[in-house]
Amino acid sequence: MAGFAFTRSCLTCILVRGAHKNMKPIAVYIHIPFCIHKCSYCDFNSYAGLDHLTIDFCDAVKREIWGVHELERVVSSVFFGGGTPTYLQAEQLNSILNAVRDVFPFAKDAEITSESNPANSDVERFEGMRRGGFNRLSIGVQSFDDRLLRIAERQHTSQEAIDAIACARSAGFDNLNLDMIFALPEQSLEDWRASLFNAIEINPEHISTYALSIEEGTRFDRMRRNHTLHKADDDTELEMYELAIELLSKAGYQHYEVSNFCRPGKQARHNLTYWLNEEYLGFGPGAVSYLGGRRWMNEKRPTSYIQKVKAGEPLAILDETLPPEEALAETLILGLRLRGGVTLKSVQDRFSIDLQERYSGLISELVSEGFAELKGDNLRLTHKGLLFSNDVFIRILP
Repeated sequence: MAGFAFTRSCLTCILVRGAHKNMKPIAVYIHIPFCIHKCSYCDFNSYAGLDHLTIDFCDAVKREIWGVHELERVVSSVFFGGGTPTYLQAEQLNSILNAVRDVFPFAKDAEITSESNPANSDVERFEGMRRGGFNRLSIGVQSFDDRLLRIAERQHTSQEAIDAIACARSAGFDNLNLDMIFALPEQSLEDWRASLFNAIEINPEHISTYALSIEEGTRFDRMRRNHTLHKADDDTELEMYELAIELLSKAGYQHYEVSNFCRPGKQARHNLTYWLNEEYLGFGPGAVSYLGGRRWMNEKRPTSYIQKVKAGEPLAILDETLPPEEALAETLILGLRLRGGVTLKSVQDRFSIDLQERYSGLISELVSEGFAELKGDNLRLTHKGLLFSNDVFIRILP
């Protein structure tokens, strides 16, 4: 981490706070690696059976946060992800959030989100988190079909997911996201329709819908290799995606990003930081930071992470500064995930590159092929472009 005003050996910090409105905003991500069980599809940096590490982990992540110094930023959002953040008690989550407050001022309307698993959800935990300052929950429902939940090895039933949502509402959360997965093994189009109707009836402020991706090393990957995985074919997966767009849009949700839908004004502000390719700090094992054009990733293994923090050792296991061409392409790809698309001038100003000149041929091709539309200075994907967005993004890469 040499050459950058961001150290992890310092256990106290002095931050010149100044006027918050004059500080650049920054998003903060906290990675909680603990889970009850590793689901069949999961390749996130998460671990089951590490209960004995939770106390030391909380101490370590707070020490890492307190180690930030001489960085004058105002926090616009905090996101606790995992793993399962609600594997920890409310007091532990609040103490980590307070460590962020010790170092940074918060914007008055800062969005503070935690992911939650229905298997670790109760009114007392949610009430404690709400008192501690959390104002948004993202609940990993994935499906309202118990058969599909068992196939995915989720450790909850559909009724427990419904109960978790009720607990969140009872605790005072008025900004909820439901995570949903489609194209699960043995899932039909009608199964997906039923889950979407259930989600709409619950009426959360935000719904995320993700197509199942079979990642290397997961149980689903092993099943695929053994030819025992019966996943929806590509055409059915596309139908499921289009069905989500149709039903959620009819229900009044704004389709504002490839996989995300919200009630007006309820976009996931923390995730917008990523899609706009803006700066963020990550804390915890495997967390990624992006600041000053540099991106680095922490030690992923919880035991090694804790040991390194205690010893004051550098945590970064990957560290890169993207060349301008790659950073430009990444910004375009992330921005085109948003339904509003990208403003060419803003990207040009950021990278001092004439996009019309650099990408003139590609932009013309995407427009003529019906994958994108260019209106004035705005480039966005069409409905066809949404359906084949990965193919579009590959063509943008340098």
